[in-house]
Amino acid sequence: MQALPMSSIAVTHPPAKLNLFLELMGKREDGYHDIDTVMVAIDWRDQLRVQQSETPGVQLAVQWMPSLGIVARELGVAPDSDQARSLLAIPADSRNLVYRALARFAEHFGLATGFSCQLAKSIPAGAGMGGASSDAASALLCAATLSGIPRDHPDLVVLAAELGSDIPFFLGNAATLWTAARAQGRGEQLTPIALTTQLNTVVAFPATSLSTAKIYSESSIPDTPQPADAFIAALETGDWGSITSHMCNRLQEPASKIAPQIDEILKSMWHLGLRGCQLTGSGSACFGLAESAIHATRLASQLRNQYSAVQQRVVRSDADRQSLPTARVVAASSVLVPASIQIE
Repeated sequence: MQALPMSSIAVTHPPAKLNLFLELMGKREDGYHDIDTVMVAIDWRDQLRVQQSETPGVQLAVQWMPSLGIVARELGVAPDSDQARSLLAIPADSRNLVYRALARFAEHFGLATGFSCQLAKSIPAGAGMGGASSDAASALLCAATLSGIPRDHPDLVVLAAELGSDIPFFLGNAATLWTAARAQGRGEQLTPIALTTQLNTVVAFPATSLSTAKIYSESSIPDTPQPADAFIAALETGDWGSITSHMCNRLQEPASKIAPQIDEILKSMWHLGLRGCQLTGSGSACFGLAESAIHATRLASQLRNQYSAVQQRVVRSDADRQSLPTARVVAASSVLVPASIQIE
């Protein structure tokens, strides 16, 4: 696979994820926790555009889509308020995982060139939905495509794990981008899971960002941790009752103590008829499963009537990530690239 012309732009749409199951298995010597979690990619997406530049380094521009003002109104905050700045300020320097992923890629592969990147955010930050990790994984894939590095190059997985625990999930493997996977260890030990049914979900993000480190520090490891085996068995058979009854998130209790509105939203979701209602990751986004897309849309409308200052989406498990056919190539030489990356 050869490098593409410098004028080529790789465009992709990184998905968010939900943790359908999350158990704390133990504390590691390196300070992290051993976890057992099941993640599923959903069709709530950011947009990423990456181009090589002759100048070394990374130039990153970040904006909210459709606009910062519209997102702020969805969250019920004034766009110029301190709360809006806290929720919606996305760094464009080395604090941003996309910036770090591209810089690390260039350093690792010894590139004399750099990257110019535009990131349009839709996935909320500090929500437990993996937006930053997904963006970073897509940045690595875009950089590899533009630089002529095969996407099955083993060093990409190494870089992903180095940058963050969730990034390998979004990176996938050489053959596919996983829709669902079990993550163990620190989160880097991945096993793909076959979904036999589409998951229709209502996601609600209150105007609160939670620190992952803070939530983990407030959490407790159970005396007898429950692995994800029973939940995965239910997921693979599509047994709706077993799926919802085996769902779990051990971080929900400490997150709810820090942000009490989480419990309030989850109870409202349950009373409306959503099932398996729980926190995703370390929060603060909450979600519940619906029996169908129509059911999810109806219940989301009812939930919106109760909470005007909560960002909501009806989403589904992202089946588009299951395969990697040839993408359309525009203004560039013919080349095989992942379906999630279009070249302009």
